[in-house]
Amino acid sequence: MSTLVLTPSQSTNLIHPHQRAQQQQQTNKTNSSVVDPLRARYLIAHKLASGGFGDVYAGVRKKDGMPVALKVVPKKRMREINTPDGRLPLEVVLLRRVAKVKNVIHMLDYFIHNDQLVIVLERPEHCCDLYDFISERSNGIDERLARDFLKQIIIILKDIHQCGVLHRDIKDENFLVDTRTGQIYLIDFGSGALLNDGIYTDFEGTACYAPPEWVTCRRYFGLPQTVWSLGILLYDLVCGDIPFLDDLSIIKCQPHFPSHISSDCIQLIEQCLSIRSSERPTLDQCLNSEWFKYPSSRDLCLSLVSRKRGGHNSSSSKPTSSSSRGNSL
Repeated sequence: MSTLVLTPSQSTNLIHPHQRAQQQQQTNKTNSSVVDPLRARYLIAHKLASGGFGDVYAGVRKKDGMPVALKVVPKKRMREINTPDGRLPLEVVLLRRVAKVKNVIHMLDYFIHNDQLVIVLERPEHCCDLYDFISERSNGIDERLARDFLKQIIIILKDIHQCGVLHRDIKDENFLVDTRTGQIYLIDFGSGALLNDGIYTDFEGTACYAPPEWVTCRRYFGLPQTVWSLGILLYDLVCGDIPFLDDLSIIKCQPHFPSHISSDCIQLIEQCLSIRSSERPTLDQCLNSEWFKYPSSRDLCLSLVSRKRGGHNSSSSKPTSSSSRGNSL
């Protein structure tokens, strides 16, 4: 662990000029002797994103020029957990657990001071998030490509579950797509939790991806909640938008399917979106569905014609987590 060292702020109100000069001299001495370990290791550039969790900045690791992303979380948003190493930020604990999982954006470093948590993450080049990827395709993406993407996503989720981690915010904005290779990467464990078989009574994910049992009872089981989110995500992939926008539509659970969606794809989505969580398939059962028996193709990744998504989600830029795509709870 590294500690982010900042010089204390100085109040200049109602201070005699001579005293202010003395304070400035002392501050200069402090600045010359204190090394800020964050800026000693990383160059920090422009802001990449902003949301309810905080801000993300682009950066570069000085020793080798590696591109990084720096996620800054205010202390009031930082959840902590007791560990053998002491009390640590939960997101740091989760990222440590998934450190060896392929296709997860991994933590490189983290820094703590009184006001914020700074997590330094990998920043793969030639990537866009899945939200933008879908937004630039007319009426969603081809089912052959959606099949490849969803298979990658399910494998990633199975791997993090093996590490005892539940992501709890599975949505298009939390996956990156390498536009050269079609490889998928999972990001942002800020809403995550340790995986267990019990009932969860807290949820910090995205409202329009929340399962009906959370909307009605404020409780849910972790793995069925993940499968519900996958059903929303698959609908988003092949239809070009999410099926539900508010609590009432989630409870009614009557998604409309465009005519171009195959019956096997509709069946898998409807199974994942079962009102009763006990009736939803497992991740392995999803992979064994009829829809996954058809061919997939990653070659379609760059072959589709770009077009901005219309309707209520049309925007000149990607929305934050408080957008019409759904608010983080």
